[in-house]
Formats: sequence, C-alpha cells, structure tokens
Amino acid sequence: MQKKLSQWAAENPDDQYRELSHLLCHEGWLRVAHHAVNTNQGRETAGIDGRTMSNFNADVDGNIQRLSEALKATTFEPMPVRRVYIPKANGKKRPLGIATIDDRIVQEALRMILEPIWEADLSPHSYGFRPNRSTYDAMTYIGKRLAGNGGDKYQWVIEGDLARYFDTIPHRRLSKAVKKRVADRDIRDLLWKFLRAGVMGQGARQATLTGTPQGGIVTPPTKLQTFFFGVRIARVRIDPKHDIDVISGHFHPLDQGTDEIPLARPVSCS
Repeated sequence: MQKKLSQWAAENPDDQYRELSHLLCHEGWLRVAHHAVNTNQGRETAGIDGRTMSNFNADVDGNIQRLSEALKATTFEPMPVRRVYIPKANGKKRPLGIATIDDRIVQEALRMILEPIWEADLSPHSYGFRPNRSTYDAMTYIGKRLAGNGGDKYQWVIEGDLARYFDTIPHRRLSKAVKKRVADRDIRDLLWKFLRAGVMGQGARQATLTGTPQGGIVTPPTKLQTFFFGVRIARVRIDPKHDIDVISGHFHPLDQGTDEIPLARPVSCS
C-alpha cells in the first residue's frame, strides 16, 4: 500500500489524497506499526502513564483492537509527552519528549501513511530524516563533487543550523502545508491533536502552542517539518581573507521551492 501511495503522489504532484483514515484504523496496519515500535530499543521507556511495551504486549490483540476502535470513532486522544533532558556536547541539555506506547504506535501508523506521499515531493539532494538515506550519503555526494568526480566541481560547502528549530515549528503553517497533499480531515485533525498534546514536566502540564517534541516518531519527522524545509541562497560573498558571507534570499521552514538549496547540497562558487 505504501508503494501505491508513493506512486500516486509522484503521478499527481498537485493533488490531495482524500481517503487515508481507513488505513490508520485497520488492525493489520496498526500491527505493522506495533511491530516497528516493539523492535525499537526504547520500547521499555514509559510515557506519562507509566506503561511500557511489556504491558501492551500482555494483550496485543485486545490493545490493537482498542486503538482501532478509538481511531474509527475519532475518540483517540494523545497524551502529553514526558519531558526528559539529555546532556549535549557543549554542556547544555537537550529536551526530549517521551510519548506513551499507545501514542507511539499511532504515530508510527501515521508516519507509514504520510511518509510515502512526501517522499515523492522531496529534492534528491535532501538526506535528513528520510528512509534509506543518511548523513553518510550526503557526505559521499559532497565529497565526490569537492573532488570533481561527480560532474560539477564545488569549492565551498556551507553549513547551517537553526537554533531551537524543533521548538519553534509553527503549527498552523505546518497544518496548511499538510493540507496541500492530504484532504482527509480525520488525519489532519489527529496530527493537530499530537501537536497540541502538551508536555508534562515537574508534575505540571505545559501547553505546546508551537514546536514539536524531539524524540517523537512524527517529529519530523516529526519528519514533516524537515520535509518542508528549504533555503534559497541569494548571494555568496568571499572577502579577501576568504571568509564567506551568505545572504539568505529566502529562509523559511515549511516552504521549499524548486530553486531552493537544501542544507545538504554544496554551493558552487565557480
């Protein structure tokens, strides 16, 4: 079915997919999502409800049926993620959001539906958060062109980073971007519920009016916000000391045009 979704997306680049929620509710689809979460190393890490995958697996059939029925009735309600912090190399801490097991399985089921659609729209030069691609592939691509073995030869590679990017994803812009390809209201409403589920930290729930929690399956991955990320370079200036200034003509997440340069692509200065 994912191949069919991908084929449809490639053949209909300007259309919306209208019927997707039946896949999400299908017990077979949910079982595949459960298998993916069940084989993850963090399967025994609990969300705010304290339940691990072992608890879920104690009655797999019953729990899959319960999720399916809740999704069909559109009564499924995501729970706030549990806030934890992990140390970063610079001494600071990175916040992660640990979803409940139920939410992780439904998120994976959502990813299985949405990913094939957006894969057809993405630039071949984009490598982040994509299936069968990695940073090593990006490094290989860049390395060949720096060495002049891949056609055009490049002299400079410009690295960029967005501070607190996951924390500042605009929910409404993301939803509008999803709507361009997904007409199914139930799918969009569920994604909105995940975005607004909140964060539980120090015994109190905090609202999530922007951003997506790092660590979630649909944390773009979410993968979605990465799918819509693009940068257009307006001008590159090299001063006599060989310092580089990049003047950004367009720098906005959730909006990737055909003439924009994703971060993983080298910039030619010839």
